[in-house]
Amino acid sequence: MDVFEIFSSVFMLLCSILGVVCAFIFIGIVICSRQCRTITILLVLNSTAANLIINFACGSQAFYQLASDGNDRLCELRGFFIHLGTSLLYHTLCVQALHRLFVTVLARQRYLQSTRVIIFLVILQWLMSLGLCLPMLLTGHIVYHPKSRICQVAMSDLFVLLGLAVFVYLCPLIWIGIVYIQIVRYAKYNISITIRRCLVQKQQREVRLIRRILTLFGILLIMGFPYFVFFLMVQFTQSPAPSYGLRLSFVFLSFGYGICSLLNLLYTDDVRKNILNRINICRCHNRQARVQCVNTINVAN
Repeated sequence: MDVFEIFSSVFMLLCSILGVVCAFIFIGIVICSRQCRTITILLVLNSTAANLIINFACGSQAFYQLASDGNDRLCELRGFFIHLGTSLLYHTLCVQALHRLFVTVLARQRYLQSTRVIIFLVILQWLMSLGLCLPMLLTGHIVYHPKSRICQVAMSDLFVLLGLAVFVYLCPLIWIGIVYIQIVRYAKYNISITIRRCLVQKQQREVRLIRRILTLFGILLIMGFPYFVFFLMVQFTQSPAPSYGLRLSFVFLSFGYGICSLLNLLYTDDVRKNILNRINICRCHNRQARVQCVNTINVAN
């Protein structure tokens, strides 16, 4: 392995570790704190589960790149989980956006905000992602790339990659954009016809939440741009991708996945406040312990 390959694998591994740690912290906070079990936070937990899958898959891929050539029995399975985690992550953001639409524009249809409807949407989203990615594994479309030491769908496999691009990237992007426009229009219209402060603040909060979803989606799209460039290069030049193409693409993707996992912690207000409260409690305990030690020493003297 040359310097670039070692650096890229180590960087991917560090980004994946960051994503996994943030995901476990989020899950732990939700399990331990009853205040963090609202529908909104549970939907973010759904995204965190997808983040955990994709970061763990990317991290294990980077580890095997460093330990060997990466072409072992589990290589295709790791490639499957990378594609599955990516699909899940984008689709979980769609479910979050849909819930925000139910809470604001369709607030009068109370049944849409029920736990049963949300659970149905989450299960449907997972089944759709599995239905999209599992056939690729079973039909042998996930292959090993010796130059990059990565298992994934070949860039020359136009039909499968176009399907992934449409159902994983394009459709969620269009859907989240439509939801954002609807919520902003609804909020502006209601602000103009009402002076109730609490309602205005609630609508502004919903707009802020959907903007955060768009921010996460935008980060993932930007980090996936190098992959898109190399894909176009392969299709238009009819030549294989550069030896560094896939590896460089996965470096950007791993960074994006790690950052999204971190932003889930920072953007979820109740979870962030819970973490800060626990940190403050630990600081207070440390200060009290130091004061007790000083007092004990003074009494002894």
